[in-house]
Amino acid sequence: MEARRRFKPLWRWEALLFAVVLVAAMAASLVARPSLPVVGPIASVLLLAIAVAAALALIVPLLRKKGHDSENSRHDLGGVELVPFPGLGEVPVTTRVVESERRQTAIEAALAKSRAVQAVLTPDASRWLGRELRVAVDLVDDAGAAHRVGFVPRDVDARVDEALRTVTADSGRAATVPVTVVGAERPRRVEIVL
Repeated sequence: MEARRRFKPLWRWEALLFAVVLVAAMAASLVARPSLPVVGPIASVLLLAIAVAAALALIVPLLRKKGHDSENSRHDLGGVELVPFPGLGEVPVTTRVVESERRQTAIEAALAKSRAVQAVLTPDASRWLGRELRVAVDLVDDAGAAHRVGFVPRDVDARVDEALRTVTADSGRAATVPVTVVGAERPRRVEIVL
């Protein structure tokens, strides 16, 4: 059975916003011609305004100091209450974190700054330039900094997301799960208990 997949709205998708900036800027340069004395400058200004708005929608999430960026990555957990994930209502299963083998630097950074790392689940996260929304797994070090190490598998993503929404309905809360980092050297993998 195919799991229900969730996607970002198109107006939040970075790839589309970047394309809008390029196309609107190119179209503005094409219509700003002497052969179009009145319509050209007006259309050019409107197209440039669209390009600037799309560029701002791309840049603003990068400049935010607190909160989440466009991938919904957590920067730190200052002021966030950590609560245990309630589980999926079945026997707890150790699950391998998807894409953890691609995020070795984040795993090593979390391990280097911690005596014991903990894992936090983040709903509505995405890969860089990705549109699909998934539940991400972040390792939290002793200083409270979060390091994105992957995602829960797609076959349980929808159920984890649903259970997670009941726990994190208040934006000041985050759900933790037991975590194990397997391997002493690269490639390490991350396993969580759901």
